[in-house]
Amino acid sequence: MRVPSFLALSVSLWLVFANAAIEETQTPTAISPACNQVCIRQLLGPKLSKGASITPNLSNAPRWSDFHAPQPGTVVNVATERDVRFCNQYKLAFLAQNGGNGWTTTFKIGSQDVVINLRGIRSITFNKRKDRAVLQGGALVSEVVTAAYENNARVLTGNCDCIGALGAVLGGGYGRLMGLYGFGIDNLLSVSLVTSNGNLIHVDPRNTDLWWALRGAGPNFGIVTSATVKAYPIPKSENTAWLGALVYTPDKIEALVSAFEKLALGPSMAVFMYYATTGPPAFTPSVIAFPFYVGSEQQGKIAFTSLYAVDPVADLTSVVPYSEWNAGSAPFCVKGSRKPSFGAGFSKMVPKTWRAIWDEYTAFLAANPGTGNSTVLLEAYSLGKARLLPDSSASFPFRSRNRFNAVTIAWYNDPALDTPAEAFGSRVRDLLWRVADDSRPSRNFT
Repeated sequence: MRVPSFLALSVSLWLVFANAAIEETQTPTAISPACNQVCIRQLLGPKLSKGASITPNLSNAPRWSDFHAPQPGTVVNVATERDVRFCNQYKLAFLAQNGGNGWTTTFKIGSQDVVINLRGIRSITFNKRKDRAVLQGGALVSEVVTAAYENNARVLTGNCDCIGALGAVLGGGYGRLMGLYGFGIDNLLSVSLVTSNGNLIHVDPRNTDLWWALRGAGPNFGIVTSATVKAYPIPKSENTAWLGALVYTPDKIEALVSAFEKLALGPSMAVFMYYATTGPPAFTPSVIAFPFYVGSEQQGKIAFTSLYAVDPVADLTSVVPYSEWNAGSAPFCVKGSRKPSFGAGFSKMVPKTWRAIWDEYTAFLAANPGTGNSTVLLEAYSLGKARLLPDSSASFPFRSRNRFNAVTIAWYNDPALDTPAEAFGSRVRDLLWRVADDSRPSRNFT
C-alpha cells in the first residue's frame, strides 16, 4: 500500500476504529483537571476487577531508569484486559507500562496523572500445533521465552529478559532470530486494543490502515492488551544456539570494526559489540564481541572466522538452550539508577569512528567516578528475511535503511552527573551520525 500522509492516516483511522471488531464499548467522560489521587481512586476503584489495585507510586512497578522517569500520583495495577478500559473512560493523562524500560525524556506524567501497570495481565497460551501464541500485554520477554521453550517452540522476542514483550514488538521488534523470522511486527497476527475512547477492539490485517499503523507506531494508537503472534515448533533437544563473549584488547578495535563491516550475516547469525567494564572493583574498560549462531559450535566458529582472526584474548562461547539465550542481559536489567541513553541507527562501521567512541567512553569513565556500569552497545542482525517486505508494509520506517544500531548508556546514581552524562551520550551519537549516509535525525531501534 502507499504510505498515507499523517492527515490521511488520521481520517482513515477514525473510519477503521468505527469498523473494527468492537468487543466492548463505553462513552468517555471528562473529569475536572483538579481531580487528585483520592478523586481518581474514587472514580476508578468501584469499576476495577477484584484483583486490581490502586497505589500512590511506582514502588511496585519500578522504572529501569530514574533519569527523567515519570512521577505519577496514581498507579493502577490492572488484573484483566477490561480494567485497562476504565482508565481511558475518564480521559486521564496516563502512561501504560510493562517492563518500564522506555528511556525517552519526554514523559509528561506528574502527580495528577496515572501509570497503568500491565504486569497483572501476563498470560501466555499456545495452540495445539504450537505455531501461534497469545501474549497478554504484561508478559515479559523472559516469560514468553520460558513458555515457548516448555511448549517446544520459539517466539521472536527482544534480547533482554526484563523488557515487555509486546512493547518491543510494536516499535519494530529486533531480535536474534529475525534472520529466520523477520521483525517482531512481521510476526503479529492480530491484537486486542483499547482505544482512546475506552473501546476494546480486535485488529488484524483486515483493518488495513490501523494494522499498518500499529506495526511500528503501535503505542500511539491505543493500549495493546494482548496479541496473537507466530510461533515456531521445535523440540527442546534441537532448540539451541552457539553464543557468547569474545574479549579483545583495545588495540584490536580497528581490526574488529573492519571485521564487523565486512561480515555477511546469514539467516542463523547475529552479532553484538560492547564497550563495557570488568565491573567492581577495578571497572577496567573492555572490548567485547558477542556472536550468535543457530547451530553447532563448529558451524558458529566457521561462520565467525573473521572475528577469531582478530585474536580474542578470551573465548567464552558455548552452545546454550533457547531458554538461556538472554541470560547475559541480566546486568542490563537492574532497575533504578540514572541511565540516560542515546540511540542511533546507521549503515556502515568506520574504524576511526569507533576508536573515537572508545576514547570518549574511557575519558567519561575516568573523569566521572561512579559511572563504571556505563556501556556502548552495537547490534547487527541478518536482515534478508525482514527486507523481503517493502518499507511501506508497516509504519516501522527503517526496514531497508539501518544495517547497525547502537545505544550509549551512561549509568550512575548521582544526579550531579546528569550534565556530563548527557554530553557524553550526545557526543557519541554525533560521531555515529557523521558516518551515516545522510544528515537526517537518529534512526533509533526497538
